[in-house]
Amino acid sequence: MKKIKLSFLFFYLLIVSIYSKKINAQQTKDSLSYYYNLQVNSKKSTDLILALNFYNRNKNFNLKKKDTFDAIQNLRFIASIQNKLGFVHESEATSVSALELINNIKSNKKTIKAKIGIYNHLGIINKELKNYDRALEFYNKVLEIEKSPVNINIALNNKANLNRVQNNFEDALIDFTQVYSNSLKLKDTVQIARALDNMGLTKSKLNIPSAEKDMLSALKMRVKKNNSYENFVSHIHLSEHYKDQQQQKKALLHANKALMISKLINSKSLQVTALSAIVNLNNNPKILEYKRLTDSISLAKQLNENKFASMKYDFSEERRKAEEAKRMLVESQLGKEKQKQLKFVYLAIGLFTLLTSVFSYFILKSKHKKEKLQQVYNTETRISKKVHDEVANDVYHVMTKLQGNVNVKEEVLDDLEGIYTKTRDISKENSTINVDDDFDELLKDLLLSYKSDDVNVMTRNISKVNWKKVSKEKKTTIYRVLQELMTNMKKYSEASIVLLAFNQTNNNIAIEYSDNGIGCDIKKHNGLQNVENRIQSVNGKITFDSQINNGFKVKITV
Repeated sequence: MKKIKLSFLFFYLLIVSIYSKKINAQQTKDSLSYYYNLQVNSKKSTDLILALNFYNRNKNFNLKKKDTFDAIQNLRFIASIQNKLGFVHESEATSVSALELINNIKSNKKTIKAKIGIYNHLGIINKELKNYDRALEFYNKVLEIEKSPVNINIALNNKANLNRVQNNFEDALIDFTQVYSNSLKLKDTVQIARALDNMGLTKSKLNIPSAEKDMLSALKMRVKKNNSYENFVSHIHLSEHYKDQQQQKKALLHANKALMISKLINSKSLQVTALSAIVNLNNNPKILEYKRLTDSISLAKQLNENKFASMKYDFSEERRKAEEAKRMLVESQLGKEKQKQLKFVYLAIGLFTLLTSVFSYFILKSKHKKEKLQQVYNTETRISKKVHDEVANDVYHVMTKLQGNVNVKEEVLDDLEGIYTKTRDISKENSTINVDDDFDELLKDLLLSYKSDDVNVMTRNISKVNWKKVSKEKKTTIYRVLQELMTNMKKYSEASIVLLAFNQTNNNIAIEYSDNGIGCDIKKHNGLQNVENRIQSVNGKITFDSQINNGFKVKITV
């Protein structure tokens, strides 16, 4: 009877354990499904943030479990969300990290499919970053390993778009024509419409008469499929075509239809694209000049902010190949050593005991060498970078206003001017600062807060100043002035090195600021006037010295 009870108890515990594991597995699947839908069908930016946090946690959990493939999948989701949120460089770096992981696991159908997805994403990212040659490399890598006719056609379409963006319209038309022909064979209506629309826009750039017919046919096919995004693209392309043909009414009609679709699907990025098309059709010279300048500044900033994340992958790949070659060489040498040992054993069979000792010695030596090499491999660290783009809330509000007002005119410029004024006002605020205790540490914290991977901030003799002899007013002024100088440096100077030297003579404190930035023409009506007023308020002196492309220097005495 006792044995029966124990058997029943064991059976009960086994059933509970299995059932609990199934419940946990089901909960994990439900979570993945929930956050995947939240990412794909996001209605607001907070949905993407929630999904991003989940995938980050899940990725870390997978890495702890050494479940590399699931960690790679989570990194792919993270990269996609980062791109949707506008963090393009971060998305690129995340994709590169996923590639590094995928190269360290055994290749199979799943890993190849994941690698193709990552390559394609990196191609899209590099196209956005204007790294067209780099984007082409990734698309070619997709074509090297892709076997699916459908996916091959998509990769060819991406290459064609790349040629079109670079104004290589003849090459683009050849590629799009091939994509269209392949799509007809595949009988894929979505791809047929996409290829036809792209062909039409490319023909439009080459002034081929059939351009309009192709684009309208594509739009008709897309309307039947009721694909909002594809319809949006058709209207944007038609607007661009009619603009080039100087048919303003038709161009504006399709741009407004694109805007309406972007609002229906609640896509902020598509709304910006549609509004940009509408602004381009505005004849107000101030609006056009504003658009031209903002586009030019945005392009220049993007080109200057290239973080070389994909270059990091190349370096890691070359390093991995070098390590693999080194490992194979060591193994080859060990193999030869082993053969030599065996040869000695066969030649000296009569001296079995002695040769056994020698053989054991070499085996142990070889094992120790292998273990040592393995430790080296296990302790190799990977290069990682974190880039964080500064996004101002006020710019977001201006974009929101643009999205809500089709006839944008002077008020846009007024809003932008308001943003500039607000930033100036913030710098002039005099919030309470506790300068009574450890002022040198407070000042160090302020200055070092502007230090980053791109900017090196150095101080000299800051701790040698007897700050206890300096009045509270002077310390507050010094803090505010240095805060203003460092803020201006971060916003405008493009400096990589900043040096602040401190010197105390009797009751006077001299501070010399210098950076290696782009410099400027000294104009007292800007933020420098605010700095000068502060110094004069405590009977101090300040001088500015700067030339274009020759840095910026300030001497302060208080």
